[in-house]
Amino acid sequence: MITERENFFKMLRREKPDFVSYQPGLLQMIVPSALRDRPEGHKSGYDWFGVHWSVDEAMPLSPVVTVGHKPVLEDITEWESVIKWPDLSEIDWEACAKKDVPVKDPTKILCAMLVSGPFERLHDLMGFEEALCAIQMEPEACSAFFSRLCDFKIEQIRYLKKYYDVDMIHFQDDWGSQKDLFFRPEFWREYIRPPVQRVIDAAHELGLVFNMHSCGKIDRIVDDIIAMGVDVLDPAQPVNDLERWARDYSGKVIFMGGLNAQDIIDNPAVPDEEVRKEVEYKIDLFAKNGYFIPFAVSLSPRVSKALAYGYVYGRTFYKPEEYRQDAEAFRKQMETMDFTQSGPGFVPGTVTNVQ
Repeated sequence: MITERENFFKMLRREKPDFVSYQPGLLQMIVPSALRDRPEGHKSGYDWFGVHWSVDEAMPLSPVVTVGHKPVLEDITEWESVIKWPDLSEIDWEACAKKDVPVKDPTKILCAMLVSGPFERLHDLMGFEEALCAIQMEPEACSAFFSRLCDFKIEQIRYLKKYYDVDMIHFQDDWGSQKDLFFRPEFWREYIRPPVQRVIDAAHELGLVFNMHSCGKIDRIVDDIIAMGVDVLDPAQPVNDLERWARDYSGKVIFMGGLNAQDIIDNPAVPDEEVRKEVEYKIDLFAKNGYFIPFAVSLSPRVSKALAYGYVYGRTFYKPEEYRQDAEAFRKQMETMDFTQSGPGFVPGTVTNVQ
């Protein structure tokens, strides 16, 4: 049998994997303390751009921009004079790396989370409505800001590779609501795609795996995203046409996500048996001819049980005889596992270095 890490790299090489990946066993996720896109410890407070964040009780390790605070940036055309870019050379990267990654697990993928991509950082600074107005009224100024922000992200990635020796970059920029994109596809293609492409290329030049995280309905640009060369696309939420994604892109990208959190996992009226069926259906859909890591952005601790169902079903998906004993041992272990607690992480089921 091979490790989760070895199995993942088989997918990257476009080889048939031994089993469907189990996300908690695959990723050693870190939120680099060297980066302050959120307040220290992900508590209430200010980030390194002066934006104030408050802890949300529903997700205590995922603070949100505080309502009522004066925006840092009120006029996008003044971003060059208003925004003060942190000097990354002043950070004690070695100390942060030792704190965040005391031991690198050789069986997993060390993945660093980079939150607040270009669009997210714009509305962090301005407020959501004002950011959308800026996109409509001053697209060139937005473009210049996006470019500078992505330069800053590339600089961060280089430090993360040097001092943390990460394997993967989780790059977060949500581009859609539950109904559609936040902006016209043409705007995204002209002003957001080019700087993000530079981030992807920079990560690949360093030998890093690139995971593009973008929540919401992004159907209208998913072709473009995959054409950019992302290695992993998540969270592949069911508001999108996932049947088309599986049909058109199986074997071209690793999908991570796919599970229906809102209607099934997060709904207490839905029995566990239906959760299990949902997981198995999505594995059948994505893994039959492609590469898949079941997951869901969920507020419910039950996502941990969903992923456990995925372990049992996915372990014997490709090589049933070789991994049957492993699957049965995990099934028995599930009987004693506590699925009522979220555990340390931004969403239940995702363990990070932030406690």
